[in-house]
Amino acid sequence: MVEVVVTPVRVPAAGDLLVATPRLVDPNFDRTVVFVIDHQQAGTLGVVINRDSDTSCTSAVPRWASRFTTEAAVGLGGPVEPQGLLALGATAGRSAGERQPPAGSRAESSEAGGVWRTVNGEVGLVDLTADPSELDAAVVAVRIYGGHAGWGPGQLRGELQAGCWWVFDSTPGDLTADTTTLWYDVLARQSLPARLLARYPDDRALN
Repeated sequence: MVEVVVTPVRVPAAGDLLVATPRLVDPNFDRTVVFVIDHQQAGTLGVVINRDSDTSCTSAVPRWASRFTTEAAVGLGGPVEPQGLLALGATAGRSAGERQPPAGSRAESSEAGGVWRTVNGEVGLVDLTADPSELDAAVVAVRIYGGHAGWGPGQLRGELQAGCWWVFDSTPGDLTADTTTLWYDVLARQSLPARLLARYPDDRALN
């Protein structure tokens, strides 16, 4: 078994990051960073944000091209419903504690059926079936993911207690960060002992 430094188990909340530790041997989640969209007793929904496909966001949803960062690729969001598309957007200039939608958007709540639904602070779900012009200019980055990750009741808690995941705060910049180094970068900005894992070798035999 891979020995990993231990941190206290933290219950995830919407907007947190799940960072896979080397104890997680499932190839679907090896060294992944998962953005948590929802966490309830009934289960957890998230999306892997550090794996890219060979498909550009622009080619996947052409009418939203003006809202994508240059050369952004559709992310491989997880093994659940891989053909389904899910979009996240990050806003600028909004404090992490605010849960209001961008000014001028139609969505005043998650039930409003508008183009934006806040997940936590500066990141929210974007409705790709809506008109891109309805999305407030405060949303400066939109990323698309094919598929998502899901856990049933108690499943994620068991994996957390087994040391398979760490839970950390996210930043809006995580959505547009370099996906090839995001796992290391998220760990590197943590305090000890988690920061030590950022130097964990790609080849586990070298550890």
